[in-house]
Amino acid sequence: MNPGPSPTFIRFFEWFCPPELQEFILGDLEEQFFEDQEQYGHQKANRRFVWNVIRFARPGIILRRKLNTQNKIHTAMIKNYLKIGYRNLMRYKFFSFFNIAGLSIGICMSLFIITHILNELSYEKSFPKYQSIYRVASTDWAKLPPKLAPQLKAEMPEIAEIGRLYFLYTKVAVYNETETLIENPFYADQAILDIFDFEFVEGSAAGALDAHDKIVITESMAARVFKPGEQRIGARISLYSEDFLTVTGVIKDLPSNSHLKIDCLASMEDTWVAQNESDRWSGVSIYALIDSPEAAQQVNDKMLDFQIRFQANLQSEEDIRTGEDFYEAHPITDIHLTSSREKETEPPSDMAFIYIFSTLAVFILVVVIINFVNLYISQTLNRLKEIGIRKVMGAQKSQLIGQFLTESFILVIVSALLAIGLSILALPYYNQLTDIQLSIGELFSPSSLLLIGVITVMVGFIAGGYPAWYLSRFGIEEGLRTRQLKVGKKLSLRSVMVACQFLISVCLFTATLIVSKQMDFIFNKDVGFAEEEIVSVRLHGELWNQTVSNYDKVRNELIKHADIVNMSVTSKVPGERFGIEALQMGDDPDVIIGSRYMRADEHFLATMGLEVLEGDSVPRKSTGIQYIVNQSAATNLQQENLIGKTVTNNPGSEGKVIAIVNDFNFASLHIGVEPLTIQMPSEKRYFADYILFRIATQDVRATLEKIENTLHEFAPGALIVSKFVDNNMDELYEAESSMFASFKIFSTTIILLACFGLFALFAFVAQTRKKELGIRKTLGASVSQLLLTMTKSYLGILLVAMIVAIPITWTFASEWMTNFAYQVDISWWYFVIPGFFVLILAAVGMVGQSWNVAKSNPVDSLRDE
Repeated sequence: MNPGPSPTFIRFFEWFCPPELQEFILGDLEEQFFEDQEQYGHQKANRRFVWNVIRFARPGIILRRKLNTQNKIHTAMIKNYLKIGYRNLMRYKFFSFFNIAGLSIGICMSLFIITHILNELSYEKSFPKYQSIYRVASTDWAKLPPKLAPQLKAEMPEIAEIGRLYFLYTKVAVYNETETLIENPFYADQAILDIFDFEFVEGSAAGALDAHDKIVITESMAARVFKPGEQRIGARISLYSEDFLTVTGVIKDLPSNSHLKIDCLASMEDTWVAQNESDRWSGVSIYALIDSPEAAQQVNDKMLDFQIRFQANLQSEEDIRTGEDFYEAHPITDIHLTSSREKETEPPSDMAFIYIFSTLAVFILVVVIINFVNLYISQTLNRLKEIGIRKVMGAQKSQLIGQFLTESFILVIVSALLAIGLSILALPYYNQLTDIQLSIGELFSPSSLLLIGVITVMVGFIAGGYPAWYLSRFGIEEGLRTRQLKVGKKLSLRSVMVACQFLISVCLFTATLIVSKQMDFIFNKDVGFAEEEIVSVRLHGELWNQTVSNYDKVRNELIKHADIVNMSVTSKVPGERFGIEALQMGDDPDVIIGSRYMRADEHFLATMGLEVLEGDSVPRKSTGIQYIVNQSAATNLQQENLIGKTVTNNPGSEGKVIAIVNDFNFASLHIGVEPLTIQMPSEKRYFADYILFRIATQDVRATLEKIENTLHEFAPGALIVSKFVDNNMDELYEAESSMFASFKIFSTTIILLACFGLFALFAFVAQTRKKELGIRKTLGASVSQLLLTMTKSYLGILLVAMIVAIPITWTFASEWMTNFAYQVDISWWYFVIPGFFVLILAAVGMVGQSWNVAKSNPVDSLRDE
């Protein structure tokens, strides 16, 4: 085989010949080489090949030199743009600071808002099968009777799996005689493991909950219960009574973006919950695995007929249809934002918050973009002479546009980098303030980074493109003659944009004030009992046994302490959601109402400090059942002389009404006071879940220590968990509190950024009208007249914006207030004072900028002509 051309010559050819020409030339040269090689031999063919290469060398080298020269020119231009951009950044430090600071804060706040929104929208999506998981509930209730689940599975072939969860309330896990507080224990069916597909780190889902003595725990619970290195699978722990459960698996902790908060899952097999055959008691959450939305729709289409059959012993078909509390299967992804059912596992959020936060994000981005453009234009007003000189030196319009774009992108990129650093520093404080747990990974997710990129490019092009296009249009003579722009219609558009900023600022200021007043009203409202003086202690295990078995002895020992005013045992504490049961007149079965229920002893009224309107203010211990009702329940019963009459809620629970108490707020102020029945059974074993203490508040810590020490005398080593009832009530407003904390941060940010925008406009006006004011001053105008000339038109625009803000904020306040049964009175000054406050800030900035121009020497502004 004949060898080809020398590789050295080939490399030489590739060096001088541009890549786009090589494929057209090299093939011809190689073909000529092989022809010469056959005719003249290898050596001569190589020499002729070199000669042919040289023939092409001249045009190729010229072309390469030209390309290299252009690349050097482009590189030099970019370096020049960067150098001039840096110099202008340092020259106009004041404007640069406001530009970078405002944009950095805006990007940082937008990043938090978007991350917060994405976190809210991501609930339940960590479960592998989340698109196929549905919760079966009624229109009004999140929980249903336990026996409904197997019956529904038998009648609905579209349901692949169905499982139940029952919350066990706060319990204590006991292992090796050591107690550990467990906040979220559940009974669960084996099917729950298959539906949610929890990730096991030890053990497996197969058969993990198929027997009554099995339990699956989370990693965090395992870390609290077991010591490092201890064997966890097969260990025996107790959650309730004397029963011990075998650990069959350890699963990863559930993410925070789920309505389920689980510490452990104990098997529901053969428990009283699984064996409960009541049609009335709605106590379990039911989850179903349905393969497709179409199958789920088929289930819902058949659900009403199923409900009519299932509730045949409770209601007629007509009552079910008119009651409009229908069974349905709804996606679990809808629970967090759109469900407001009774007995939710945790208080849900609200889709309205998503809309509010999305609006705030848009407001922030609009405000920072307007601010950046205004400030950047103000900064470039003194550069017309520079533009003229550059045009004299041969600069093209495209080069001027490139210069301005480069400078704006320098500012934007620096702002974006600072925003990232600011976000990292602010993240712990934001989490603490809003009571959510965003991670750095969530903060800088691909969506968030895309947001930063879009903002960077958008602001960079808008901020640099507009002044670049506008200023580069000026001719050489006009650019060299003056350093100010003429004021025309362009300014009016910019004024309208800043007026919109002012409108946004006033609306947000007013909304923040109204929300603040409402939240203060909620937290400080008199709820009808001494909430700040009442402490609850949850009963469990040995503490429960000793308290119930030796109640009188325990109470007498605790009441000895002077700082313990009174003590009672109850089934519920205010702030918890009480169940609804029937209350029926014993002598008139047709008189029946639905009422919230709790159980308590005879000391409950005195401990709570409730006002007795009728009947016994100090109930006596009785061998039978006694009833106390609140004013709303008494009104609904429509009975004269209710005291002493017999009432009941089910067979065998007949008792006398011994007192009517005031309507106190035992639940959230989102709703009014509902009918409440306080049942006082003689046997505490069936209702004692809490001890309530009414204490003196002089030395709270010492009093709590006395309570703990005394209880330990009866139940040594027991875990004592105490909690003030007012904290329990405050937790009812966690969603609003979190929203309000974020709302205040973002609203304050927008108001401050809008003030930056106002400052930019006034700086712009001062620069553009400098020559006009110089002429006016030469003709005899006073400083006050000049100030009035500068400010009157803009103060009018801002005043109109303030007036427009009033109906907008009134509409928002009225709509938001509908979420509360108890509302603060909205006074006129809530709308007027924020507007005038922002107006004063604007006026101060306007007068400050105008004063500098009005006091300046007119010669300085006229000499350039």
